[in-house]
Amino acid sequence: MASVVETMRLGAYDYLPKPFTAQEFAAAARKAWERRKQILDRKAQLNGQNLCELLGIIGRSPAMQEVSRLIQKVAATDSTVLIIGESGTGKELIARAVHQLSPRKLERFFAVDCGSLPADLLQSELFGHVKGAFTGAIGNKTGVFEVADRGTVFLDEICNLDLEIQDRLLRFIQAGELLPVGCTKARKVDVRLIFATNRDVGEMVSEGSFRDDLYYQLCVVPIYLPPLRERKEDIAELASHLLRKVQAKIGKKIKTISEGALRLLHEYDWPGNIRQLENVMEWATITCDKEIVEASHLPRDLFRQNVVRQMAVPHTNTELLAMKKKLRDQAIADLERVFVLQALERNEWNVSRAAREVGVKRQNFQAMMRKHHISSDR
Repeated sequence: MASVVETMRLGAYDYLPKPFTAQEFAAAARKAWERRKQILDRKAQLNGQNLCELLGIIGRSPAMQEVSRLIQKVAATDSTVLIIGESGTGKELIARAVHQLSPRKLERFFAVDCGSLPADLLQSELFGHVKGAFTGAIGNKTGVFEVADRGTVFLDEICNLDLEIQDRLLRFIQAGELLPVGCTKARKVDVRLIFATNRDVGEMVSEGSFRDDLYYQLCVVPIYLPPLRERKEDIAELASHLLRKVQAKIGKKIKTISEGALRLLHEYDWPGNIRQLENVMEWATITCDKEIVEASHLPRDLFRQNVVRQMAVPHTNTELLAMKKKLRDQAIADLERVFVLQALERNEWNVSRAAREVGVKRQNFQAMMRKHHISSDR
């Protein structure tokens, strides 16, 4: 029996007492194989998650877990990917992750913003041109698609493509052949294409501003990247990650983010998404003179923007007066909330000490906490 225990300790899955039948042996072997397969599948899943985190994709919300799962699945293929998400959600980061986890990871990755160049320059940038193809074409130019042969090209904001470039792009996807502007001879190119948009491409197809056949080619594997306001459970982890990133750039050492500051970050709707959060963490790092980022280190006006964005422009003086009162009340509420949070932070979230310090009766201080949904339980 001691030898059985030692064998199990060394990693054996099970044991069969003698004598045993062939059927018993087969059943035990089948169970061991199934168990090993479960372990390997789980290990692969964890490795994939770790890789995504190493590549900067942060978030344990169900939405981001689905994004990570899709990245791992699509990376092993050459299928066309369409990343859909608002500005600042990290679409290029997702595209780079797909490339880094793909068999093409040792080849080049190019990112092109389709909204940053005029149509004629964008066409030349992507497909290249030959000398004399148009006014100013004083020599041959190799396009991004050709330079990226065997690699990956990420085209951001594809809704900005005009119909002429859409037509040329469709032919390139279908044939895998590149035809530079002004050239009559096509060239075979092997490129993985990833697209991104912050608009509803299907709606543009209905309007006639985007080709339906191109849309079907792009949308083989759609990846929806949720805005930050739809995955607020990721804000604390994201803020900590971005704080470390900003610290490395600025050269400043900050240990963590206070509970009060995290509460304020969590309350905000983040119209600029992760890009805006990164800017806020950079501001906090610069203004922080302690080892902990507190609510006082965050931009004050940041937490008054929600009210303004949610209010329609007034049409009458009566509406204007009502709006001004609402904004004034909100500004006072924002100030009071920060006042309470900072008092709690200074006193290690001891309610009695915080109330005494600011000169408010304990029950009145607790009333302010309830008003702003602030709990002393951490």
